[in-house]
Amino acid sequence: MLNIKCPDGKIHQYAPGTKIIDIAKEFAGNYATPIVEAIVNGVRVGLPYPLPVDCTLDFIELNSTAGNRVYVRTLFFAFITAMAIKRPEVQIELQNSLGSAIYCHIKNDIVLSKYDLEDVNKTMQKMIAQKTPVELKWLSVEEAKKLVKPNQTQENLPLLDVVEGIDKVPLFKLKSEWAFFLGNMLPNLGYIKGYKLLNYKTGVLICYPSGPDYSVVPEFVDTPKLAKVYNEAEEYGKRIKCSTVAALNKYIKDGNSRGIIQISEARHEKEIAKIADEISNSQHKIRLVLIAGPSSSGKTTFSQRLAVQMRLNGLEPMPISLDNYFKERKDTPRLPDGSYDFECLEALDLDLFNDHLQRMIAGETVKIPHYSFRTGQREFRGQTITLGDQGVLVIEGIHGLNEKLSAAVERNAKLKIYISALTPLSFDDYNRIYTSDMRLMRRMVRDSQFRSHDALGTLQSWHKVREGENKYIFPYCEQADIMFNTTLIYEFAVFKKYAVPLLKAIPQDVPEAAEANRLLIMLRASLSIDDEAVPNNSIIREFVGGSIFGDLL
Repeated sequence: MLNIKCPDGKIHQYAPGTKIIDIAKEFAGNYATPIVEAIVNGVRVGLPYPLPVDCTLDFIELNSTAGNRVYVRTLFFAFITAMAIKRPEVQIELQNSLGSAIYCHIKNDIVLSKYDLEDVNKTMQKMIAQKTPVELKWLSVEEAKKLVKPNQTQENLPLLDVVEGIDKVPLFKLKSEWAFFLGNMLPNLGYIKGYKLLNYKTGVLICYPSGPDYSVVPEFVDTPKLAKVYNEAEEYGKRIKCSTVAALNKYIKDGNSRGIIQISEARHEKEIAKIADEISNSQHKIRLVLIAGPSSSGKTTFSQRLAVQMRLNGLEPMPISLDNYFKERKDTPRLPDGSYDFECLEALDLDLFNDHLQRMIAGETVKIPHYSFRTGQREFRGQTITLGDQGVLVIEGIHGLNEKLSAAVERNAKLKIYISALTPLSFDDYNRIYTSDMRLMRRMVRDSQFRSHDALGTLQSWHKVREGENKYIFPYCEQADIMFNTTLIYEFAVFKKYAVPLLKAIPQDVPEAAEANRLLIMLRASLSIDDEAVPNNSIIREFVGGSIFGDLL
């Protein structure tokens, strides 16, 4: 008998080969939503996995970030399988998320009608009603080549060929459809409760529930500005023939990594210069630039590079730190647990801030406060700002897109910029790189390089960071006048050298080990790029070090 340490903290005995799905039934009552995945000795595995040795076992329920990804991944597999049955000539490419929906681009320019989608949906519904099983097979690359679709071979198998230390690859089977996925699946389609299919642009949106009731699918709210930036990133990747990790690996193996770095950096410089020109040439005189974006978007480096381009145009950018406008500690709002909530808009003294904005734009000299985090009090240390005729206030902060922050300034006198790392790079047609994963790796490396935090600490705090973004940044992104994508298509290969040792240092007996192992599996698919050729004003330098703006980061 096997000795299995289960989520209740006790050792339970099971026969060798017992499947996790059978053990999960014993613990299902302890979870609010269905168990959809397991963690065995720090590694995420699917529920059909048979236990061969003694181990520590934990479960992941549906209403969690990891559980939701399993749900969406299986839903996508059901969609491409139904599409293969009804319209086998259609080639699907999974591109990006738009709220609680994933966008599937049709690669070969076939236009689907709403009736086509209805047929596909009926096929999906039939498979769901029949609880069609999702099978997993571990096969050699040569065996896999015989099973995957011809159009998948070019994208999947070169990627699998370079994955380090793997002699067999996992393929999933649904009905007669075979596909490779970086992640686990639901055991069968009976777990799927809610979803919607919508025609959107040149493809299909798969809308999915976000919990806790997985039979309820929220209405899709279009974000055309964000969708446009994603589309531009995808087109850029295709234009330079580097839209997948396999393609990036080929650049590296062929000795062309410097070229991909130069192209990526030139694109950033060109777009930043264009934004500076827009500020200079606006028919309304821009006096205030507000920059907002989620964690590790590269806001500081972007702000500095934008300031350089503005000065080139004869403007005088003047940065202001919102930190100096925190309310005094006694007036700071509190969270339910009693701690201070420094992230909410109400933590700022908006009356004072807007008064200062109005006076500076009117040409007055204003005494800028300094907030002491040590004492929780506001001080004045003699700092003043006088905004000249060519002066432009530049403010960076999570609330920059919220109109309440700068309500005293006329809308046409300010420019709102949303920045984020929206990577166009994917593993292949069916496996994308989450933009949040790229930002997490950026933050992990930066925390280690400059903030004396290990990767475990970064992972432990990441969910709180994400909660703040979902509350204070993402709901306002469509209010931006300009969106800037800070991703660099080569950065995945640069971060590998820094992130892998950090992730490997995480103990296997902590809850965060499963997430660390997931990221390590992703990084194994990429070759490394030496960062020697990365210029010192690159956004990447904000995270790995060596930035020309070092004192300001």
